[in-house]
Amino acid sequence: MPELPEVETIKRFLEQTILDSQIQRVEIFKDRLFVGDPDLIVNERIKSIYRRAKLLFISLSKSKHLMIHLKMTGQIVWMPNKQSDEKRLFGHPMPSLLVDLPSKYTHIIITLNTGILYYNDQRQFGWIKVVDDIGKETAKYGPEPFSSAFSEQYLNEIFSNTSRQIKTVLLDQRKIAGLGNIYTNDALYLANINPLRKANILSSVEIKKLRKSIIKVLTHGIKHQGSSQKNYIIPDGRRGKYQEHFKVYQQVGQKCNKCKKAEIVKIKQGGRSTFFCPQCQK
Repeated sequence: MPELPEVETIKRFLEQTILDSQIQRVEIFKDRLFVGDPDLIVNERIKSIYRRAKLLFISLSKSKHLMIHLKMTGQIVWMPNKQSDEKRLFGHPMPSLLVDLPSKYTHIIITLNTGILYYNDQRQFGWIKVVDDIGKETAKYGPEPFSSAFSEQYLNEIFSNTSRQIKTVLLDQRKIAGLGNIYTNDALYLANINPLRKANILSSVEIKKLRKSIIKVLTHGIKHQGSSQKNYIIPDGRRGKYQEHFKVYQQVGQKCNKCKKAEIVKIKQGGRSTFFCPQCQK
């Protein structure tokens, strides 16, 4: 599932390519993946692009917004007019497949005066929705990791009030917006915190280190334009490169880069794979 760095990368790309473009046509091939009346956005101009948590918002000229949730396998693909007849590196299940668009996994096409946006989704868990109020749609989410609200004091408060395992708390979007399995694994590793530990027993020193580690791995993820280990691609078809810099995520059996002794282990935690160094993470 695309996490904060992946969605932020898509947002930044679209800011550079489709701002002030006009929507000319919306084609929907899977009705349940588009919520709202597509006629409400035809002829509208794109005024801004916004990310909140793992959600992407395309704000239009008459106070409507397209809210996009990529879920597990969703892709936003951009094909400018000058390249509409070319083959590009798009498709499923891996972003390295060379396919024509639209493909059998293309469920929504939004034609602009400057090119075409394709919404691809292999497993069809994602969706696009026409909304009026971004704030109302995102009220349930916790603070953004790069915001001033994401403070040591805030983390002390939310951790002290729960005996849930720390990794589970970090993945709770109501507590912290945008974190997913990849970056949570790596942040806990950088902070030397075992993912199975209860949140309410972390010391203030550990919380301070964890906050810095979360910001560090997310910054690193954005720098490398996300992780393209599976379905995620940048809208022009390029792959992100954070998968080349994983700390512990998907590194099971590899020697720990810090202690140089223990091997990274993998366990199941809350239905998800967790990776950590049993020597460094206590």
